[in-house]
Amino acid sequence: MSKLLKNFVGIDISKTYFDAVLVKDNAPSESIHQQFSQKPEGFSKLLEWLQQHGVSLSVETLFCMEYTGVYNTGLVNYLVKNKAQLWVEMPLRIKKAGGFERGSDDRTAAIKIALYALRYHDQMRLWQPLDSNIEKIKNLIAQRDRIVGVINQLKVPVDELKECGCITDAKEIEKLQSPALKELEKTKLSVEAQIKKTVELDEQISKKVVQIQSIKGIGPVTAVALLAYTKAFTSFHNAKELACYCGVVPFKKQSGTSVRYKPTVSPFANKKLKKLLHLCALSAIKNDAELKAYFERKVTEGKNKMCVINAVRNKLVHRVFAVVRDDRMFEENYARKCA
Repeated sequence: MSKLLKNFVGIDISKTYFDAVLVKDNAPSESIHQQFSQKPEGFSKLLEWLQQHGVSLSVETLFCMEYTGVYNTGLVNYLVKNKAQLWVEMPLRIKKAGGFERGSDDRTAAIKIALYALRYHDQMRLWQPLDSNIEKIKNLIAQRDRIVGVINQLKVPVDELKECGCITDAKEIEKLQSPALKELEKTKLSVEAQIKKTVELDEQISKKVVQIQSIKGIGPVTAVALLAYTKAFTSFHNAKELACYCGVVPFKKQSGTSVRYKPTVSPFANKKLKKLLHLCALSAIKNDAELKAYFERKVTEGKNKMCVINAVRNKLVHRVFAVVRDDRMFEENYARKCA
């Protein structure tokens, strides 16, 4: 399919508008730019603009944009509905591929994306729409996280006042915000109930959650979050990729023989999954005989406890990927059958 590509459309997304740049394989140094509104009429004008330049939604045209969360949802859905070839790439990959730059604006960002698509189209991953229930669960989890954040923002200052001895002021504020906190707690419980209901009503999602929970240490919250943030495990080809995304793989950094840094995980990892897996690892060390023995052995050997806990997190991720890949429950000493 990639051999047929002739037109590359780079799109830089903003909240109220988006910039589109058209680059053709026979003239990569030349680019055509236009800006459109982030509305349905803007989406249709994009296609009209492309038609004016002899470009249609065919196997010859590739659209490429960065993943920006909610801001690109409307345009992504529109292009998918019109059967366009769409590549939604991680911003970090495009940034690194672009090399050093002194400054940027929306137009130059769109040019960079178009040129990235032209250069690396042989590595493209065409966008696949999320299962509607997975998308719903992901949005519900995000909303629950926002509610928990607001609750903490209200509670923490009051607790700090109490610790400082300002008991009277703390009690007064606590009384004032009590009704709001009660409503927020009720809303949080409602969102959690909706997540649980959505999982239970979808047979495939429910099955995967049960399989993941068969691994000691992993509970329903982590199982559902893993499904939601990995597009039901369709975003990764192997366990190592998933482990990197979850932030449980440390990377070495050194230069020559003198400059050495302590191995660290990527700052671009999913921090929510990393935090959840940390709690799972602590639980697994207590309840899984194999992982408990591994932890105690490594600590006895003098390994740093946090490094060993991270290794346990990594093992849990590999177990999760294995049970989902093989469509089975977790079994100790499982021997995978050769095809």
